[in-house]
Amino acid sequence: MSADRWPRAYRPLRPLSLVAQIAVLAVAEVGLYYSYAAHDARFHWATHFLVGLIAAALWQSVHLVIAARPSRLQIVSVLLFHLAAMWPDLVFRIGEPHEHWMDWLALGHISVHYLPGGDTSWLVLALLAAGGYAFLLSRWLMARHAEAAAGLSPAIGIGGGGVIRSQLDPRTHQLVHEHLEPDVPGRAGDPIVLLHGLGATVATWLPAGRALAETGKSVLVPDLLGFGSSLRLGTRFHLADQAEAVVRLLDHHDITRVHLVGHSWGCVVAAAVAARAPERVERLTLVSPAAFADPQAARDRFGKRSMLARMTIDSPDLASLVCGAMCLLRPAFARVAPRIEPDVPASIAVDSVRHYFPSYRDALESIWRDNPVPALLRAPTHPVTVVLGEQDDIVHPDDVLDLSPDPSVRIERVDGTHYLPFEDPATTARLIRGVGVS
Repeated sequence: MSADRWPRAYRPLRPLSLVAQIAVLAVAEVGLYYSYAAHDARFHWATHFLVGLIAAALWQSVHLVIAARPSRLQIVSVLLFHLAAMWPDLVFRIGEPHEHWMDWLALGHISVHYLPGGDTSWLVLALLAAGGYAFLLSRWLMARHAEAAAGLSPAIGIGGGGVIRSQLDPRTHQLVHEHLEPDVPGRAGDPIVLLHGLGATVATWLPAGRALAETGKSVLVPDLLGFGSSLRLGTRFHLADQAEAVVRLLDHHDITRVHLVGHSWGCVVAAAVAARAPERVERLTLVSPAAFADPQAARDRFGKRSMLARMTIDSPDLASLVCGAMCLLRPAFARVAPRIEPDVPASIAVDSVRHYFPSYRDALESIWRDNPVPALLRAPTHPVTVVLGEQDDIVHPDDVLDLSPDPSVRIERVDGTHYLPFEDPATTARLIRGVGVS
């Protein structure tokens, strides 16, 4: 990949930037060394420089692993941490005496001089820290170049194992999915594809999917790009990418026409598939579709229910860091998720943390930008049934009804919350089977 095609995340690694930073570091460090030499304290310079180098290497490593991209100041950060370690000496020269509390704020300014082995030990530690970061950065670059060689966009912002592993190509790897064969052969009819919502996985649909299979339906339940078991699949997660991945799944199973069912954000993907390949869709069922007559009110409601959603809407850079940290600590978050969401089955709560920030961010943005569901409801291109839960506090029935759906759109209002597919899978399956039945 040529440098002019590299995204902004690569700019800190460009040779010109690195050379300029090395020059700044060299000039500054020579000046600092001679400032110590003027006070016959050369030994201070070496110790604090090595401590600054270690701190910089650790910071760069943490940033790369959490943010999933290099920080901006690859070399100059060594100087910044060096200055952070030696500022007590600087203020001492203007008459301020050393205080005990300064030691803790200046990377152990005094304590570092008592390490057994002195500067030799610090040199070994610095080489290990810098070498560790160089190895991590090289693995990140290898993964990104492997993606580019496969014709994919570099996976910027994908944390966890994605920092050192390249993502799989969705053009050659299918969405990970459950294929539920009908219990009554010969009565399948059009296969049914069940698409999960934001921050969800196949677990949302499995109870209803099994109920449909028991009545003779062939059912596919995929994890969409960047979610669940499709976590390593793809580097782009825009709505068009999700729709294309679903169409490829149909091709993989030689499915000509399908009954497409979505839940929440999955309805947005279902509508995008219907627009992308209308000839492949027989009809659609939209359960609690994420479509809002008043998007701003819906944004506020989403923000109140989810800290990550609120940060993604208001401060995406901060949300990226938080989600990156969650990627590293995903096993721990999976253990506490059932306690955070006690009303949700444990298996579904655990799966709620199995996604990347880019896939979550792009899914959330697709609800507010170019959402195809309102247009589909006002001018349906296929038979459409909408299922609304009367107690749904995420997608209120009025959110959808105020969009003025076409009279041909069948509206089913039932007792239930936003989690109807797994709270009442029997009713959900019955409504899906009953599409087109008066």
